[in-house]
Amino acid sequence: MPDLYERLAAEDTQGVLIEDEAEEVHSCDHCGSEHRSEEDAVACCRYECEFCGAEHRYEDSAHDCCRQYCGSCGSDHGDDTEGAYECCRYSCPQCGDWHDGYYEAEECCSIGDGADDVPHLEPKEHHQITVPVIDGRPARLCSLEQELAAGANVVAGLLYAEGVDNGSNRVLGYHSNTGVGTAHIEQDGSLPAEGGEVVYDRFNLSDDVQSRRLSRVVGKIRQLRDEHKLVKTSFAAGIHVHIGVKAEDGSSLSTRDVAALYEVYCYAEDMLYSLSAAGWNRHRQPSDDYSGYCKAVPKVDGEATPRKVWRAMRADRYYGLNFQRLYAAVSRCSCGASDMGDWESCDCGAMNAATIEWRVFNASTLPRTLHAWIVMAHAITAYAKQHSIGSLLPNEYGSQTASEKREVLNHLLDILPLTEGEKDLILDAANRSPGL
Repeated sequence: MPDLYERLAAEDTQGVLIEDEAEEVHSCDHCGSEHRSEEDAVACCRYECEFCGAEHRYEDSAHDCCRQYCGSCGSDHGDDTEGAYECCRYSCPQCGDWHDGYYEAEECCSIGDGADDVPHLEPKEHHQITVPVIDGRPARLCSLEQELAAGANVVAGLLYAEGVDNGSNRVLGYHSNTGVGTAHIEQDGSLPAEGGEVVYDRFNLSDDVQSRRLSRVVGKIRQLRDEHKLVKTSFAAGIHVHIGVKAEDGSSLSTRDVAALYEVYCYAEDMLYSLSAAGWNRHRQPSDDYSGYCKAVPKVDGEATPRKVWRAMRADRYYGLNFQRLYAAVSRCSCGASDMGDWESCDCGAMNAATIEWRVFNASTLPRTLHAWIVMAHAITAYAKQHSIGSLLPNEYGSQTASEKREVLNHLLDILPLTEGEKDLILDAANRSPGL
């Protein structure tokens, strides 16, 4: 059958369309718009669910057809029913049953009889771990994960006695959360049975009260090691430092800044592995038993861009520099800020949980060493906003001599936002590091 335009051309001598061949019009029964075919009219105001393909009259209905939302925080989990169900719930660390409340989950199956008694610790002035606000370095919340090979129960008792554990009084299950500005110790399957991971949760180390609180606990854990031999470290353990992407003044790293941070880290990588072994005879990375927990980061071809870095760094959470929590926060953002790369304007709360994780450091209980590593992580993270991408080449793990690594360290001490006292701390750690 001729199409509409052919029939329009088949007019009689009076210029009138032949009546019995007039085009049939089909209307959408929802919006009334006219279409040349019935099929187009039926499809006009129909939308498909992206997961099951079912058709819906309204776009919102299609969007929500198979979509799962957390009943507590409302976050979107796509069609992941289990993810939505588990989002704001807590699992028992023993049997895995899910509970609406954290303490319900912890009480479900007893982890142990509670904390061990803490021996007498001689009073002393503890080294203060501080990260003050200076030019180019705003305050950022910082979490510290201190892995121990032995002494978990006595540290649980210490945290309870110090009043920083939110009343838990025992070793908790893996990935527990006792609240901002608190500390607890939890089980970790990568550590010996008598060990655990001390989690100092979101401290503002520019605040004197919070700084002293963390410093006192860190100092007393060191005393448990030195005075009573109850706490031990090993190559099985490490230190993880989490730095907030959003600063306390409301500013935030951008996608560009994260690419810049990646480039600075790649430039410093070989030196950082040596610095991170302060007090040890080597870094734990060369060991086949432990190398999986702080891998060298993959290197991109050419100049670092946000897209290249995202594709390289999303593959593994065990890199010495880890962006997994940042990327997870971006995926949870529901206000649209992450879609536009405008993390600073995010107001749904998702980006408040975004952190840069530094996993490269060996285990330590020495407060000065921990301070050096924490301030180095803060300084490089802050400097990323100033760094000109393309100006530094990578120095991959295992590629440099000791003198070359010292040159990298000295260059960083010249350009990073650090106080003179902080530079001395870092140099002290470097002087106790093999390969530097």
